[in-house]
Amino acid sequence: MKVLEKNESTDLAVAIMELCDSKKAENIVMFDITKLSSIANYMVSVTVSNTTMSKAIADYIEESLNKVAIRVLRRDGVGEWIVLDYNEVIVHIFTAEVRDYYHLEKLWGENKNAYSLEEVRKILEKEEEEKQKEEKKKTVTKQKKDEKASKQTKTKKEAK
Repeated sequence: MKVLEKNESTDLAVAIMELCDSKKAENIVMFDITKLSSIANYMVSVTVSNTTMSKAIADYIEESLNKVAIRVLRRDGVGEWIVLDYNEVIVHIFTAEVRDYYHLEKLWGENKNAYSLEEVRKILEKEEEEKQKEEKKKTVTKQKKDEKASKQTKTKKEAK
């Protein structure tokens, strides 16, 4: 299974993917381009059914991220292809025809470093499960230490 390095740019890319999904974008894919480019860490590409939808999704991403003090550095394009630059994450919102024509996925490595929204969700879910298991293990270990210390204290008191 692929691994995602958890950091602020990963969190931003995943949040953008979720925002796009909530507005019915399709074929939502995140590319890890950290080793391929110095312009960004991630690129998110989504497909929309029409130009009205592309503008609406771009506006929705901007408005949602503005609420948490994340500002778009640059917005370019209208209609069939809109690009949002969030420094560490570049967002491409395409109509299906334009996405097929330019096929940026080939340029950025397709499957080697691409994550669908479903893959991202599975990876994050698995990481969360492992984190919870580790926390539970730590709690059990601490409880055992506390019990042992309590027994030792009790034994010492009884010996006096």
